[in-house]
Amino acid sequence: MEKKSLKDHWGRAIALVSLVAIALGSFNDSTDALEKIYDFSLSQFTDIPSQEKLAKVYVRASADVLDEALGAPVYIKRSADGDLIKYYQDGRFVLSAVIKDDAIAAYLVFPNEGFTPNTKLSAGGEDLLSTPFSDQEGVSDLRASLSRILTYYIEENTGGEFNNLYTSVSGYSEFQQELTGEQHQLLESLVDAFTLGDDVTDSAQALRQAMKPNFYGYSSLGLSALEDAILTKSEYQLIQQ
Repeated sequence: MEKKSLKDHWGRAIALVSLVAIALGSFNDSTDALEKIYDFSLSQFTDIPSQEKLAKVYVRASADVLDEALGAPVYIKRSADGDLIKYYQDGRFVLSAVIKDDAIAAYLVFPNEGFTPNTKLSAGGEDLLSTPFSDQEGVSDLRASLSRILTYYIEENTGGEFNNLYTSVSGYSEFQQELTGEQHQLLESLVDAFTLGDDVTDSAQALRQAMKPNFYGYSSLGLSALEDAILTKSEYQLIQQ
């Protein structure tokens, strides 16, 4: 609550100062300069611009929306199935989007530490990224990987504001932070169960209780189409250069 109040305070203060300055100015160039200062100040003292960018992106929108809201992609690749995957960078997050027929078929958001995106439309609600996976009861599918190149856990969740149009997705990737020893063992057990064709119920439940999501997204595709869009540690380091 204090964090939100501080952001609201800064937003109102910056807006008031900028409006007064613009009202006193007499030239268009001074107005443009003050507007740039206002935008810069908002981005420095609040996360409002980042939240507004994310609010413009949604599944089934034209792929052009991504460039309009987030600028040019910083990294582009194709999945094993040939789908186009574009990565976009903001000072507070990285977004990967799967493009099909010039539309957004799915996207994942990877927040930087300290940034809490608005997840109220997801199956996990506003507390999605601050609570364990186990707080979400509805899981329709899950995948996991443990390797030197890519380590992740991802699940498809039932529910959410627009669950009749697309599904909510949440997961964990080591793009910015490594697993603890306990989490690594639990993920290894789950991956082994998948590999051997064993029942994964118990190992998945144990892992979900011990881990919180650090990325989320929305998709009109199955999880297999999203695995190549999960941000890896090496991709994150490349993008952050």
